[in-house]
Amino acid sequence: MTTAAAHQQARQYVENRHIEYIPPGARHGKPWQQFFFWFGGNTNVFNVVLGGVVVGSIGLTFWWALIAITVGTMIGALLIAAHAAQGPKLGVPQTIQTRAQLGYYGASFMFVAVLVLNVGFISAELVIQAQAMTGVSSALSMPQWIIVLAVPSAVIGIFGYRWIHRVMQATAVVVGIALVVMLVQGLHHPLPVGETTLARPSAPLFAAGVALMVIDMLSFGPFCADYSRYLPARTSGWRLFWANYAGNVLATVASAAVGAYLTALLPKAGLVPAVSQVSGKWALVIMALSLLNANTFNAYTGSFQVLALGSMWRRLRAESVLVRVIPFLAVLAAGTVIACYGYQQFVTNLSNFLDDLLILLIPWSAVNLVDYFLIRHGEYDVASFFTPDGIYGRFAWRGLLAYLVGLGAELPFVYQPDFKGPLVSSLGGADVSWLVGWVVAAGAYLYLASRARQPSRGRPAAAPVA
Repeated sequence: MTTAAAHQQARQYVENRHIEYIPPGARHGKPWQQFFFWFGGNTNVFNVVLGGVVVGSIGLTFWWALIAITVGTMIGALLIAAHAAQGPKLGVPQTIQTRAQLGYYGASFMFVAVLVLNVGFISAELVIQAQAMTGVSSALSMPQWIIVLAVPSAVIGIFGYRWIHRVMQATAVVVGIALVVMLVQGLHHPLPVGETTLARPSAPLFAAGVALMVIDMLSFGPFCADYSRYLPARTSGWRLFWANYAGNVLATVASAAVGAYLTALLPKAGLVPAVSQVSGKWALVIMALSLLNANTFNAYTGSFQVLALGSMWRRLRAESVLVRVIPFLAVLAAGTVIACYGYQQFVTNLSNFLDDLLILLIPWSAVNLVDYFLIRHGEYDVASFFTPDGIYGRFAWRGLLAYLVGLGAELPFVYQPDFKGPLVSSLGGADVSWLVGWVVAAGAYLYLASRARQPSRGRPAAAPVA
């Protein structure tokens, strides 16, 4: 086999594209595959842990925890399904499209924020996996398990988009069956009487449970389109929306319900011992493996943020495996190192991390969705995403101002361990900052952008010159 033929064969298995526009000839897939992708992406021990947090840390009883989990998930999933619908139309990663609202350089803070988000989730997921595996075997320490578990995630990511989808679909089946078995085993043990009460909880506790699940969902927002951008441009937006929505809601609610039930059943044991005690060590192995691909797609998306930042100073080589793989491995390595050093304060760090993300992501989501659906109606000049001299400019003051207005509107309603907004007390301690921030940012951007001429209206989505 010649060198050229070997390279051509390798390209069939290893993704060689990164942040550039996906041309029509490279598009493939169906909307229903997004259901299994996101079902597999959320059928995992991370959401099991979040369900446990709603009961164990926030303090809701089981039935009220289940209600908060369901409400928060259904709200957050609406937003990310709308973000995912942008992928086939534009064919670029989600944060690259953000340049249309914030400007070529103005969007750079989102690249940094999403990169931190990805690295944070990688580290959190590796800690959860390692905790599960130490419950199976103490032959390796927590840091050693973290390193071992990062290796298969790296292998999947090297192959890229197709293999991430394939592994996620397999995860949906295997882990989905395991969670059903775990729930059935748990139901053989009745909950304590205090956990089955329907007495109304305090508003702040319920709001905290809802907010936790909203941000759990919305944390996917900045990269939903990364996993739908290969779909053909003619893909039905509604079918894609409902496939994404159903996969996220069903998997997240089911996984979190298992964690909430086990935590309510054995509140003093801790989640990992509770899983082992009720279901056995086999369940811990499945739970650990359930996050392998989650690590991969966080590092995969994180690499796009590195490339987006780098492309502002240096032109990237198009269709290059190394250009994609090297940042991918660097992001995964960063998450692994943080996990090795930060695992001892995991639960506290996870809750605070998600709370901080909520503040940053809510106004961005509002600006992005209003621009796409109400202002430009999905019509963009994609080539301008890749140049500071394009029609979206270097800094888009309307989008940046709307974002800052939404961010400012959130702060008086924030209730976190390190910060309490001045209006929280009047609401009985309920944190509604996510709702206020989204509505205000959306309204501000709609007002500002609707009064500006939109140069991209009616222009085709052109492929950028790489």
